[in-house]
Amino acid sequence: MLNIDTGEEIPALFKFYDIRGGKKYEKFKTTDIDRAIKFHKWYVARYQRGLFMEILPEKTVYIPKERKVIKTFE
Repeated sequence: MLNIDTGEEIPALFKFYDIRGGKKYEKFKTTDIDRAIKFHKWYVARYQRGLFMEILPEKTVYIPKERKVIKTFE
């Protein structure tokens, strides 16, 4: 994923959900966009229905008490 402000590449988590009856069921997640696209193509060919894709950028969180940095997807 490309950051618009700095122009640098940011790692991102790609999640696919199946939505049925108003509920989201997670089907697949990866950090590789090529694998995500291949999975979606396979899923559509197999089941003839699409999935909802959510892209979560990686964020750096500093915890002052423990003095450490954690990288999470939010």
